[in-house]
Amino acid sequence: MGLVLSGGGARGAFQVGVWKVLRLHPRGLRSAPQVISGTSAGALNGALIAAGLTPDEMLDFWLGLADNPPVKANEKFFSSLVNTLYEIAKDEPMRGISRRVREVKTIGRLFRKHRWYAQSGALAMAIEFFLTARFDTVSSLLEGIDTTYLFDTSPVRDRLRKIIGGDFLPPTDTRLAINTVDSRTGNVIRIVNHPPVKAPGAAAHHYRYEPKISIDMILASAAIPLLFNPVQVGELELWDGGLLVNSPMAPVVALGAQRIVPVLVTVREPRQRSMNNFGHAVECLVDTLLENAYNIDRKLLLDRNALAERFQDPELRKVQLFRAIRPRVAAAFNAGSYLYFERQAMLAMYEAGQQAALAWLDQGPLVDVRNSPEL
Repeated sequence: MGLVLSGGGARGAFQVGVWKVLRLHPRGLRSAPQVISGTSAGALNGALIAAGLTPDEMLDFWLGLADNPPVKANEKFFSSLVNTLYEIAKDEPMRGISRRVREVKTIGRLFRKHRWYAQSGALAMAIEFFLTARFDTVSSLLEGIDTTYLFDTSPVRDRLRKIIGGDFLPPTDTRLAINTVDSRTGNVIRIVNHPPVKAPGAAAHHYRYEPKISIDMILASAAIPLLFNPVQVGELELWDGGLLVNSPMAPVVALGAQRIVPVLVTVREPRQRSMNNFGHAVECLVDTLLENAYNIDRKLLLDRNALAERFQDPELRKVQLFRAIRPRVAAAFNAGSYLYFERQAMLAMYEAGQQAALAWLDQGPLVDVRNSPEL
């Protein structure tokens, strides 16, 4: 049995609710899954499951993040910002006459386009001016900030060390895959604690075998670019795997899973209303990107099954993919819920996870196929 846990920030609490039902319900899993592949929040949850934590202990971990967020604002970011603004202002009188003339003409056009007498119009003018006539200033500002992130997540390391009991996961028979992205090359880095099974071609070369999964490897999978610091693992500088592999199904196949249960944090049902505010547009954008990542992985796996069935290749074995467990429409899953580490919101997502898992069990669960309407 393989469990695929997608990324999703604070929505990881939903997966804990799902896991509680799967682990403790009479019709759930009889034992812990033999294979787990996770990204970001899913990597955290996968590591905690592999470490032998109970669902209640996992929930305490997530609620602890809400009660005492283990991140620290990066002061270097703000000091660099202030210094760069000062340097830009100091150099302002040195700008050439021709540039000044072009800028004055641009301002004249903006006065005719916008309601300059209203606060909103004045702000719109300023933004449009800097993004057109003065974009070089924006570039100078960004390049002058000599750090790459807003928040330092090193306090999370202490929290993980405490709950896991050390800097590495304890020895486990669970085959675990932690999915990250190399910030220098953009390549997906799949860290596994067991060697991949024999597979056609050079599949094993796509995996980094580490018998002992470290806390840093887990943190790397959740290092959201620009927001959190990248994590150094050996010679690699790693970012959040959700950039490219938010629902990582390939590793569970490579690690030998024959049945796969994906647990996602995106709502599948079509929304009943059109986008009518900026927050809703952000929510739809993020959900669309994550859904697309899942659909690509899902289609590849189902196409692989079709090839295995057609050619009867013993190395290209067919696997059973179940329909994903995911939230139903609920108020807790809104635009800000990916990063809303608040106790009551996370408890609501945890309860939603239990409800979704119970509904999934009541349906069969259903096996996914190529002509399923979910594609």
